[in-house]
Amino acid sequence: MIHDKDEARRSRLVAVDSNSEQQAPYGKSVKDTTPLDNSEPEVTHEAEITREQLALGKRLLNWRTLVPLVIVIIALVFVAQKANINPQKTWNAVKNANIFFFLAAFAIYYLSFGLRALRWKYLLENVGFKPENGIHLPKYRKLVEIVYISFFANVVVPAKLGDLYRAYLLRQEINVSTTRSFGTVLAERLLDLIVLLLLFIPAILISLHQNMPPQLAIGMQILLVAVAIGVVGLFVLRLAREPIARLVPARFREQYYHFQEGTLGSFRRLPRLAVLTIGVWGCEALRFFFIALALNLIGGNIFHILAASIFIGLGEALLTVIPATGGGIGLVEGGMAAMIALFYTGADLVNQTTAAILLDRIISLFSILVIGFIVFIVAFSKKAARSTK
Repeated sequence: MIHDKDEARRSRLVAVDSNSEQQAPYGKSVKDTTPLDNSEPEVTHEAEITREQLALGKRLLNWRTLVPLVIVIIALVFVAQKANINPQKTWNAVKNANIFFFLAAFAIYYLSFGLRALRWKYLLENVGFKPENGIHLPKYRKLVEIVYISFFANVVVPAKLGDLYRAYLLRQEINVSTTRSFGTVLAERLLDLIVLLLLFIPAILISLHQNMPPQLAIGMQILLVAVAIGVVGLFVLRLAREPIARLVPARFREQYYHFQEGTLGSFRRLPRLAVLTIGVWGCEALRFFFIALALNLIGGNIFHILAASIFIGLGEALLTVIPATGGGIGLVEGGMAAMIALFYTGADLVNQTTAAILLDRIISLFSILVIGFIVFIVAFSKKAARSTK
C-alpha cells in the first residue's frame, strides 16, 4: 500500500514538473513541492542551473582549474626526470605492443558508455520520467551522447562538473528538473562505488594474498568507511525526510525535495541495475587487462593476470573520484605506477610501467579529450541550428 502511494506521488510530481516547466521562462521552472499530507501541491519557483554557470570554456580558463593543473604537470615532469624515464625505451615498448589487444582494450572501454546510458535510462524511469507521466526520454543514442559529453566535461575541468552537466543537458533536451535528474546521477555514483568495491576488494585479496602494503590497507579502510557513510546517509535521507526539509531554508526546500526524490526513487529494479553496473566496471577492468596482455606486463597464469588487472583498473577508477584535477591527472598516473610495481617482475620496470600508463591513458583520457570535443561541438552545433529555426 505504501509503495502504491509512493508511486502515485512520484507520478503526480513528475507530471507537474513536465507541465509547469513547459510554461516557464528560460532559467526558471514552476514545480510542485508535493507535501506528504496529500493536500494540494504548493507551486513555487525554482531557479534552474543556467548555461553560463556550467560554461566549460569559462571553467577551463578559471585559475582554480589552471593552477592545480599546472602544478600537477610540473610535478609529473619532475618525477619523470627523477625516475630516469627513457623516452626512447618507452616508445619502443609502446611500438612493440600487440595492436590487437590494444584495440580490444579501446573497444571494451567504449562499450561501457552504452551500458552506462542504458543504466541511466532505467534510473530516470524509476523516478517517473515515463511517457505515461507525459515525459518522453531522448532516444538511447542521445543518452549515450549525453553521458559521453559528461565524461568529456569531467576530463576538461575538476570537481566532477560533468555529473551535474549531464543533468543540465537532459533538461535542455526534455525540459525536466535538473535537481531530480542529478539525484539519479548521485544514485548511479553510489551504485558504482558499492559494486566497484565489491569487485576491488576480492581482486586485492586474490592478487596480493598476504603481501598487501600497509598504505593500501589504510586506503581500503577509508573507502569502506566512505561506502558505509553513503549507505547510512541514504537511510537517514529516507527516514528523516521531513525533519531534514525543515532544516533547509525555504528557498532551497524545493530543490531538496527533487533531489531526495531523484536519489531514493532511483533504487528500484535493483537486480537489473546491479548487472549493468557490474558490466560497466567489468569493462573498466578488462581495458587494463588487454593493455597488460599487449605489453606482457604481468607474469603468471591468466587468472593472476586478470585479478591483478581488475585491481589496477578499478584502483585507477577510484583515484578519479578525487576531484583535484580534470580526469584525475597526476593522481591516476602516480597511483597506477605504484600498483603496477606490485606485480611487475621483469626488467626495465620504469619504462614498461610508463608505456602501460601511456597506452591506458590514451584510451581513458586523450581519446575522451579528442573525440569528446568533436561530439561536444557537433551536438551543440545541432542544438544551435534547431534553436534558430
